[in-house]
Amino acid sequence: MLLDAGLNQRLYTVYDEDADGRRVRNDAETLAARDKQEAVAVRFSAWVWEEPARAARLAERYNELFRSVVVPAHDGSHLSLPGLADTFTPHPHQRDAVARILTDGRALLAHAVGAGKTATMIMSTMELRRLGLAAKPAVVVPNHMLEQFSREWLQLYPTARLLIADRDRLSRERRKEFVARCATGDWDGVVFTHAGFARIPLGPDLYKRYLEENLERCRAALAESRAGKGLSVKRLERRLAQREERLRELLAAETKDDGVSWVETGIDRVTIDEAHCFKNRQVDSAIDGIATPGSRRAQDLDAKLWALRRIHGPRVVTFATATPVANSIAELWTMQSYLQPDVLAEADLSAFDSWAATFARTVTALELAPDGGSYRMKTRFARFQNVPELITLYRQVADVRTAEDLALPVPALGGGRPETVVVPPSVALRAYVADLASRAEQVRSRSVLPDEDNMLKITGDGRRAALDLRLVGERPDPTGGKLAAAADRIADIHRSTTGLRFVDECGQPHPRPGALQLVFCDVSTPSGRAWNAYDELRGLLVARGMPAEAVRFVHEAATDEGKARLFAACRDGRVAVLVGSTDKMGVGTNVQTRAVALHHLDCPWRPADIEQREGRIIRQGNQNAEVSILRYATEASFDIYMWQTVERKAAFINQVATGRSVEREVDDIGDQALSFAEIKALATGNPLILEKAGLDAEVARLSRLHRSHQDDQHRLRRALSSAETRAARLGRRIAELEAAITQRTDTRGERFEMTLEGSGHRSRSDAGQHLLQVLASRLASPGGSGAIGIGRLGGFDVVVGLDREAGELVVSLDGLDDPVAIPADELLRTDPLGLLRRLEYRIQAVDTSLAGAIDEHRSASREAERARDRLGASFPYDDALKAARRRQHEVNEQLLQGAGEVNAEQTLPDRMISRMAGVTPSPAGPVRR
Repeated sequence: MLLDAGLNQRLYTVYDEDADGRRVRNDAETLAARDKQEAVAVRFSAWVWEEPARAARLAERYNELFRSVVVPAHDGSHLSLPGLADTFTPHPHQRDAVARILTDGRALLAHAVGAGKTATMIMSTMELRRLGLAAKPAVVVPNHMLEQFSREWLQLYPTARLLIADRDRLSRERRKEFVARCATGDWDGVVFTHAGFARIPLGPDLYKRYLEENLERCRAALAESRAGKGLSVKRLERRLAQREERLRELLAAETKDDGVSWVETGIDRVTIDEAHCFKNRQVDSAIDGIATPGSRRAQDLDAKLWALRRIHGPRVVTFATATPVANSIAELWTMQSYLQPDVLAEADLSAFDSWAATFARTVTALELAPDGGSYRMKTRFARFQNVPELITLYRQVADVRTAEDLALPVPALGGGRPETVVVPPSVALRAYVADLASRAEQVRSRSVLPDEDNMLKITGDGRRAALDLRLVGERPDPTGGKLAAAADRIADIHRSTTGLRFVDECGQPHPRPGALQLVFCDVSTPSGRAWNAYDELRGLLVARGMPAEAVRFVHEAATDEGKARLFAACRDGRVAVLVGSTDKMGVGTNVQTRAVALHHLDCPWRPADIEQREGRIIRQGNQNAEVSILRYATEASFDIYMWQTVERKAAFINQVATGRSVEREVDDIGDQALSFAEIKALATGNPLILEKAGLDAEVARLSRLHRSHQDDQHRLRRALSSAETRAARLGRRIAELEAAITQRTDTRGERFEMTLEGSGHRSRSDAGQHLLQVLASRLASPGGSGAIGIGRLGGFDVVVGLDREAGELVVSLDGLDDPVAIPADELLRTDPLGLLRRLEYRIQAVDTSLAGAIDEHRSASREAERARDRLGASFPYDDALKAARRRQHEVNEQLLQGAGEVNAEQTLPDRMISRMAGVTPSPAGPVRR
């Protein structure tokens, strides 16, 4: 069973039956089984390379699949870009990206926030159109970016002919008219919004074929399972039934339309801006927690790309996003499956589980539970292997440019990193977190029905309580809590920057002074009917002396025009503080001109959201030389869990997607993740958490070194075998060459003598002519193709062979290498003297061949000796690894025991605070670092 689970990437779980017949997971036995499963996997990884022939065969196949491609470096410096406005000068990375799209026909522009992806998309689209590589390209942008994107396109290319697909033109009444204009017009580009793109259906016939193709793959997998090749028959049957039901629903929705279809537009290529919005595509997987049904938006895009590839080939799409991997490992495969499905198919990675089996592994680790006050063992997809090959595969389509790569003119971050503000919890918050722990235990023990309470509800309540208890119906923190701490900092920064001067768009001094601060908050939104954090924060800022009209909410702008006016007010100094959520104030918010500080009131779910938030201030066009980023966390609250979750998710983005990792395996660590780990430790206050983070990193590092040592031993074993075989072969060759020297006679000059078919020759001319006659006779003979002796030269027998399949004659001297091959159709044109000189050269070169063989034998012997000396060497850091693992186990045990303590005098958070003595921040106010 363990082997079956491991081969199918499932973690084995042990269940017991209680008195009521319910299956209850046995955590102790499950952990023991998973440890054994991991041991089996480790042993298998070692065994696979122990047999040299098998190892060589697997290595050859792996290298053929994943190490036979060199990613090119594209250079766009030669591009003239006709039609581009003289007022705009592209950056080198933009030119290179355009060259890549023109050459490869598809690309993922994974450029950092603020790198100028808009201009890159526009220039590449115009060049594709100008060169005839696309007849009617379309660009799909976020809904609120339609007007801005179209305006920037015309600023870059004033003569461009654009068709703007706004809401009115795509209404049901005017959709046929739009499709007709699109199909018949000579457009340089068609600009859609994300929503507008989905309003034009693919068409029922094509859509049915697309869905049936997916269904056929599912049926094939089911057939393999029934034939004994898989282990998830029941799961596949359920999935097949769900797919068939979804097919009926989607086809019913598709046929309700008025007959207009996507293919009738004539569009032959698409560019998708902010492509991460389409990441939620369907993923079929047998791995726990990975399979997803996908969104209709993502399925619509996949279907349209499928249709375009059927008509125009695989190179029909460009993606652009600063955060291609926003949340989970599955998204990297998602991007590849959108952009390079043919490449994945060639490497047999079309199925997600095949991709994951090659590049990912699950790990089980101790982590804080969602209640923020206990610990649990949790298995996650958090270790990645074969990283260089994964990067190569990804980089075949991804043009990754980080902020460090680009060195764009952006403001410096004060202190070199974000500042963490830890707010102490109130007594009420501690009690509430204890109640969350009780609710979580009830959910895990199934004491409540899912519609009464579940972990999603608990998570939502915990996030809201970490911001302010009033969001969950409790009395407020008497000290003001996180909002008061944030208001203090915002007001302080406002007072210190109110006199700052900036310049306008023309470079002239702006008459209005004052900087802008951005505040992000996702768990509470402004509402006139109930208490909310937005209005409370504005009230706190007004109480600290800031004018109410200078504090604005992005939610006040209900339309694209209203948002444009609000952003203009932020850029000209009329707004001092802009508060908003990631969704409304992330992508497309260009208000960086005066931005001096950014505040995270809460932690979003995804590292990409943090990058998008902070990209609003660390951006080209910000006139401040230095800016501040502040992250607020309430101690002993759900902020702990949130920052830890983001820490886990950040690893893949930092270590793999950037392409900077040089190790074959990477774990859940990284520069960005370390800052989250610091917040987690500060919020917890428990020194064991900080020690655990260091121990986990040290064990991971030493474990990688140990695996590297084992791999080195396997390589040495193979190298020793190869070197010994080569040395033995060369030893035999040396003996043969030495014997050849003893039997060799001198044929140079007048000493030439050769015997052919019993006749002696002292003239090279006669001997050459005779040799050619023998060869011609041999070629004309209807006999076999074997080698026969025909004479003697320089002490060696002359042997002639005929390879009828290759169509050539072969003349060799018995005992010497390098025979002379003569194509049969060139025999009559062969120079007899030249043929003899070639044979004599081989006799004279025996000394050189012997010297070379002796050198090669010495080299092989030295190589074998070096391998023999190192083979069997012990791992030099074995003691350090054992000690680190021992201490890691002790820390885990202490954390688990602490979580299981029962003390009637204290709540769970109180017990944690007691153990934090000496490191817990003073309750007098927030600790600022």
